[in-house]
Amino acid sequence: MTLNRPRPRSPWLWAILMLPCLGIGILPYITWTAAGWVPRLQAFQPWMLLGIAVAVLLASFKRRWLVSAVVLVLLAIGAVPNLAMTTGESLPSDATPELTVFSFNALKAGADAGQLSQSIKIADPDVLVLVETSEPLQQRLAAQGALDNLPYRSAPVPAGGEADTVIYSRYPARERSGSLGPDATNWYGLPIVDIASPRGPITVVGVHIYPPLQNARRWQGGLLALQQWVAEQEDESVILAGDFNSTRAHPQFRELVSSMGPERSLFPISTWPTGGRVPPMIGIDHVLSRGFVPLKQETAKIDGADHLALIVKLGVPH
Repeated sequence: MTLNRPRPRSPWLWAILMLPCLGIGILPYITWTAAGWVPRLQAFQPWMLLGIAVAVLLASFKRRWLVSAVVLVLLAIGAVPNLAMTTGESLPSDATPELTVFSFNALKAGADAGQLSQSIKIADPDVLVLVETSEPLQQRLAAQGALDNLPYRSAPVPAGGEADTVIYSRYPARERSGSLGPDATNWYGLPIVDIASPRGPITVVGVHIYPPLQNARRWQGGLLALQQWVAEQEDESVILAGDFNSTRAHPQFRELVSSMGPERSLFPISTWPTGGRVPPMIGIDHVLSRGFVPLKQETAKIDGADHLALIVKLGVPH
């Protein structure tokens, strides 16, 4: 005679739980754009990792140790691409020559000029990169003294032109032409300036990559063009600053970073979107460098814009 015993819950329920965890874990490694859907999901992948963490806790609470271990591995696999393992030469802080870079997307020149001027004055950068800017905005900044220590600049950005980004420099600068124009980036041209700093020559690129929304191939092509340009610079000291419309969870962006140096922050710094009740959720603004040691990175909030400004201090090796 067989006793009626309660059937154990189907293990398929745990398998179903593990499927989205698997998808989130491998998402940062998928290069297929899927008409922009994959890059969009990848942008928010760091927040999805919280769901995997909850699944680990749930499996552990239910004493499903094998499930818990597998999901924990998927959590680690998904988290690693988002981490920046800072390596390289360490410099003594009391004797380190520094270079400060201020990078900001002004949202079609709608940012509050007074607040932006004040932030620039406080940061006192050696290099200023303004994305989605305009000549009237820069005239307001100049009138408020924000550009007094930045007398050198790249070409003007007239409304409706093929560039919306400008680079200012404390030190003498000469703009290059042609190599990262609209034909190469499939969008706006990226200004390139060679700066004769007292710490040695520096090449700076003001970055604004097409967003991976309507046409993800244009976004991918812009990143690839920038990566190829970096590879052609051999051993030059290079700074890429601006709005990459890319996060660390995008493998195409990590390919570019592999030829530069890591960012200072171990975890991604979220810079977009601002202005709402919810704090910024994704980090699409970056200052990447080669030939420098990242020392410090912080943000500043400017009204009228949907991005935070990035202020990055770079150490210059002797």
